[in-house]
Amino acid sequence: MVLRRHSAFRIEYPPTGNTDNIILKQAYGWLEGALAMVPEDIPVQGHLYADSSTAEGLIHAAQAIGAGAIIVGGASDSPIKRHRLGTVANDLLYSSPLPVALAPRGYQARAVKRLNCAVGTRPGSGSLVREGILSAKNSGLPLRLVALVESSNGSPAAEEARANTQRILDEARQDLPTDIGQVEIAVGQTDDVAGALDYVGFEDSDLMMVGSSRVAQKHSIFVGSAAMHILRTLTIPLVVVPRDYQLSRRDAGDEQRA
Repeated sequence: MVLRRHSAFRIEYPPTGNTDNIILKQAYGWLEGALAMVPEDIPVQGHLYADSSTAEGLIHAAQAIGAGAIIVGGASDSPIKRHRLGTVANDLLYSSPLPVALAPRGYQARAVKRLNCAVGTRPGSGSLVREGILSAKNSGLPLRLVALVESSNGSPAAEEARANTQRILDEARQDLPTDIGQVEIAVGQTDDVAGALDYVGFEDSDLMMVGSSRVAQKHSIFVGSAAMHILRTLTIPLVVVPRDYQLSRRDAGDEQRA
């Protein structure tokens, strides 16, 4: 739970007096309610932070406790089972140094049965594929690489996309100390991103991983136009991975050396 830090430059009007104790009590109440929702067999801790903005507070908290990702839900005015970014999620998708997992509004928790990675034709997809391989290895889930091509079925562009995806996969495998065996490659081929995603097909138990734009600073998220198209179209959870993010790769290397 992140509370907005008091600033002498933000004076409430009309004056209400000191409300810190009231807000703090309410925050602890919300936090206790969230903790009560977690099943007993899952270790959970509650933390209360204060910061100048909620997004910055979440980033600082995640870094302080060594979190692997920041998970946020859809905006309160989102259509059911659709992604629509609220202010906090939007800020995170342009600044977070950690992966940001997005759950659409009304998402019903279920076991994830397949990981998907969106693979583009431009440089930079290799780091995301490496993260996909390691995530699949750690979770024991199958991995599917998804290439989206705005072309008709059987066109040369589609075959080039498949060959490019296979090349990226081969390079990622050579660069990692672990492998997961067979990886599926799916190529979506229609006139737009929404149609290409529909062509590939997704189950409710899928999870999609997408990378950050090439203009993002290293180890930071800056969501690009393709990722935003995917976000608006899919009704499954989405994980946006920072550019050149390699935390899980270092962890995997440490485990192997141990």
